[in-house]
Amino acid sequence: KMVEFDFEQLRDDGQAKWRLFDARGQVGDNEQWALTGTSILGGCAGKEIYEFVIPWSDLGLAPRYATRVKVVSAWADNGSYGGGEDVEIAPPAPAEIVLPDLEEWVTLLEFDDIIGDENGDGNYTYPLSSDFSPGNGLFDGTSMKISQSAWNARFEITVAQMTDYWSLSNGFSHQIVQIYVDQGESNFGRTEMLEGANAEVHPDWAWEVAISATGEPGAVKAVNAASGETSARGIEVSGDVETKTITITVSKNVIGPDVPSYRFVVVLGSQDGFGTGKWRDVDATAKTWRLGGGADPSPVDGVDYDPNIVDILLPEGDQGSMLSSYDVESQQYAVLTGFDLPEVAQQVYGAKVAGTTANSAILEWSTTQPEAGIISCTSGGNSKEWNESILSPAGIESLSHTVQLTGLTTSTAYSCIISVGNAPSAYVQFNTSEEIDITPPEVLNLDVQPLSGGSLKVTWYTSEEASETIEVNGQTFTGDLVALRKNHQMTITPNPILPVLQEFTLTVSVLDASGNSNSSSFTFIVPDELGESTSPVQLPDDSECVTLDGDECATSTSINGELIIGASILVMLLVGFALFRTRISENEILEGLIQDVEDIE
Repeated sequence: KMVEFDFEQLRDDGQAKWRLFDARGQVGDNEQWALTGTSILGGCAGKEIYEFVIPWSDLGLAPRYATRVKVVSAWADNGSYGGGEDVEIAPPAPAEIVLPDLEEWVTLLEFDDIIGDENGDGNYTYPLSSDFSPGNGLFDGTSMKISQSAWNARFEITVAQMTDYWSLSNGFSHQIVQIYVDQGESNFGRTEMLEGANAEVHPDWAWEVAISATGEPGAVKAVNAASGETSARGIEVSGDVETKTITITVSKNVIGPDVPSYRFVVVLGSQDGFGTGKWRDVDATAKTWRLGGGADPSPVDGVDYDPNIVDILLPEGDQGSMLSSYDVESQQYAVLTGFDLPEVAQQVYGAKVAGTTANSAILEWSTTQPEAGIISCTSGGNSKEWNESILSPAGIESLSHTVQLTGLTTSTAYSCIISVGNAPSAYVQFNTSEEIDITPPEVLNLDVQPLSGGSLKVTWYTSEEASETIEVNGQTFTGDLVALRKNHQMTITPNPILPVLQEFTLTVSVLDASGNSNSSSFTFIVPDELGESTSPVQLPDDSECVTLDGDECATSTSINGELIIGASILVMLLVGFALFRTRISENEILEGLIQDVEDIE
């Protein structure tokens, strides 16, 4: 991502706007950049020091994760590509910014596992190599704690012994931990565990998301059962030898939003950097680098049917009977189950102010049980109360809550209490803006893609956070009721389904938090073979198109090559793989980012 400031647009009072661009890949020797947002006036300001304020969410960031930043200043006589001269780049290599840990954690489950059961089905033994010293406890999970915040789920697993004998980047060497998440009834849950585990989960525990973690970042991943997609984004893994604890933090974008309602199968084994799926094999007889006490591969098909799982984390139950349920002769894997999360007492956490205007404010919070809240705000001696069940009826059935408070007084400080049932209340404070916003949000890069089954995938950007509705063929579809996002995507299904090879006009209407509205239309034809893309992205008449090569925009708002306007400052927010802890090493990340910047320059 890139944030651009133009000194020539500074007002006499020092206020200006910043513009946000997303990278769109490279065509030939030129980088492609798309304008995705513009701040309100005062989003940046300058005199002797240049400052800007940009929400984390606009950059796709969350607390505890890192990004890298590089600042480029340039002089230019015009906005054409190559028409400027770089004055200074700082720092020479991108600087890393780690956002502070502001998360409030709620414990969902904590239990002790049976000690001394690191023997799989009851007979597993350690490899013979001295690398596995002290020869016991390395694969013996002793306790587990599951917590959640508004953004993440956290799993803390302690073992009887821990070393970092092989000096792996995540701080521990010997263990592999896998977490299988059953999100409830679905038609795409899987029973086969990840490659190398050599086991299955019971069909009643079919998983939608699986997490695999070792001490080597390159082996950390999440697998989505529905799409088959594998990614390391949104997962952070660390080991603490002193406390003998492995901590796995997973974004709710990866694991799912309603963690308290999920069920889990958590298994532990021996990590092998060269093994299938990073699991160390279990044979009938222990060898230098293999565990013993299991079974050799089937002579019929050459497949290993004995589990490579050494321990299952369970609050109660017998792991031995499950892990011994495999049958080499019948070519059957062991079948496992896990544990449910108990009902957690109602708690309110993660309360924050998502945005304010001159006369409104957007508040967000999370609860451990679905229940509507009451918001009471005071200013001076005045007070006002809102009921979430009226403001946002859908919120009473959700664990994530968002409401917009209206009718507030301009340029006023408010203190608010969020009360949910008998749970302890949460508190937030905010100031309404001095400036009344009368500018409607712009609708940018509107595109429509027909999908199989008659659905339409509609995507667009807005210049500020906005709510959304879509109208097509006389039907209206409502999306967000609160203005929270600039990047918009809705998949709608008209009824009846739109006939193919006919032209239709779709209109998107948006509304910002100040009540300013705008709309844009897109004309498309449903192709004969559904699933094909429509014509290249078109810009609505009221959209802004920015190019540096002097040509008119024919497709999307984009910038080829360097962005050099006036005496401007460019902040290159290189969030790609650095946005979350990734599967490549830190050195590889740094080298790649430096190369990216050099390519841009």
